[in-house]
Amino acid sequence: MEARRQGVHRDEPAGRSAWRLLPLVLFVAVLAIFADLARQGPLLRLDVWVASIWTFQGPYEYPVADAFDRIGQRLVCLPLLLGVAFFLARRLGTIRPLVLAVGATLFLNFVVGVLKLASGRESPRTGGPELFVGDNVLFPSGHTANVVFVYGLTAALLVRYGHVPTRVRRALVVAVGLILVLMIVISVYRHTHWFSDLIAGAMIGGAVLQLSLDIDRGWSGVVRLVRRLSGPAWGVVQWGVAVVRRRVMPASPAHRTVLEPSEADRVSAHQERSLETPTGDPMSSTSKAASPPRSRLPRGRSGESSQREQVAGPHGRP
Repeated sequence: MEARRQGVHRDEPAGRSAWRLLPLVLFVAVLAIFADLARQGPLLRLDVWVASIWTFQGPYEYPVADAFDRIGQRLVCLPLLLGVAFFLARRLGTIRPLVLAVGATLFLNFVVGVLKLASGRESPRTGGPELFVGDNVLFPSGHTANVVFVYGLTAALLVRYGHVPTRVRRALVVAVGLILVLMIVISVYRHTHWFSDLIAGAMIGGAVLQLSLDIDRGWSGVVRLVRRLSGPAWGVVQWGVAVVRRRVMPASPAHRTVLEPSEADRVSAHQERSLETPTGDPMSSTSKAASPPRSRLPRGRSGESSQREQVAGPHGRP
């Protein structure tokens, strides 16, 4: 407990360290898919087989599927993420959720855009599954990337800072998974993407999502890195933060900025401690250390009466 009060950092749990490798693993997997498609490997034949499950009926023959397909469009899903980030920013007194949402969204679109321009892949409606042969940009799928990242980050922010019950947390995770499956099935059914496009897009969305969560957990270290890299421009960064805060946040102490410890940090630290050691667990070492030692008293007598008997004697006389 004393080490925690003094801000001593404990060793990171092995499970969390493994999760930090997930973005790298997913990005490498996407590059492996890209390389296999470029050399016309087995994934190309898998794409053709999956596309043959349903016969293409025409561009205007899917009114219901077209409506559900919009759940992966940025115009539909991004307002939800930004709305949740804005609400949490005002509630926590920091624009940190907005910085995460906007910054990660820009990074996601950059990565997906670069790969799309590099692939030059047609859709099942307009051509074959080969890369570098068309003017279309289908690999990877932006829809599945948006579904995993946007809805995933929305759920993660609500879980991390929204104090939602456990059953709601599970429902949010299941909902994101179901939306992803629905998006993949609809895209294959409408012949708008090859199967590998959809898988690669989901992987990129998952990688950026996990990277965003890692940045949120290590926010103080990220701020120090940005400050060191900014050099003399750090004052400009602080000025920009102050401008955004005045437009987004309600009246608050002037010294608080997005880059300083905030309620978000305290909520995050509290949640991490509660996950590591259940509150009130009698078998927990933390709970035992935090409990004051109990003095042993005669059964059925309070400490005050016992002390009085020692002074006055059993008949009340000194």
